[in-house]
Amino acid sequence: MKMIRLASVALATSLFVSPLALSVPGVASYAHADEQSESATKLVDRLGKEAVKLLSDDSLDVAEKRKEFDRLLARDFDMRLIGRFVLGKNWRAASKEEREEYLTVFQEYIVNTYQKRIGEYSGENLNILKAKELNAKEQLVNSEIIRPNGPAIKLDWRVRRNKAGELKIVDIIVENVSMALTHREEFASVISSNGGKVSGLIDKLKSHLGDKSS
Repeated sequence: MKMIRLASVALATSLFVSPLALSVPGVASYAHADEQSESATKLVDRLGKEAVKLLSDDSLDVAEKRKEFDRLLARDFDMRLIGRFVLGKNWRAASKEEREEYLTVFQEYIVNTYQKRIGEYSGENLNILKAKELNAKEQLVNSEIIRPNGPAIKLDWRVRRNKAGELKIVDIIVENVSMALTHREEFASVISSNGGKVSGLIDKLKSHLGDKSS
C-alpha cells in the first residue's frame, strides 16, 4: 500500500437505456460490471491516498503510523473473511473461543508483519492499471509499484462485496503470489506440526508478536 496515482477510468454508461441496447444480450450486465470495477478501483485509490499521506507524515512516529495503519486495515480489508480463509479446514475444528482469539491475534500478526515497512517508506509510486470482474461478487484491481531504484513490482488487489453491500479487499497478490494462500499454507504447516490443534497456531502467532514487541 504505497503511494498511489489513480489512472483515469471512464464509465461509458448512459442515463437511459435505448431499445436497441435492451435487445442486445449482456449489455446491462457489462454496464454493471463496469460500475463494480470502478467502485473497486475507487476503494484502492482512497486507501492508497490515505496510506501515502500517513507514511509520508514526518510528524508521526512509527507507533502512531502503525495505529493508523491498523485502522485502515480494519476499515478496508475483510479481516474476518481473510482470517477464516487462511485457517482453511481448521476453522471448523476450532472452538468458538479459539476462532475469536485467532482472528484477534491474526490481525495483530498482519500489522506486525508489515510494521518494519511502515518506517521504511521511500517514495515508491503505485500506479493503478485496470480493473476487471472475476465473478458476480469480486473484482481484481491491477497495479504496479514503481520504485526509484529497481524494477516495477506487479501488485493486484482482490476486492469483494460482502453481504452488507460493502466493498472490502480480501487478498493482495504480489508478482502472481497470493498473500492469503501463502499464509494459508504456512498456517496449515504450523497446525500440522502441533498435532492438528489450532491452539498451537495461536501460541505461535503470540510468540511472534512477543518477539516483535521485545
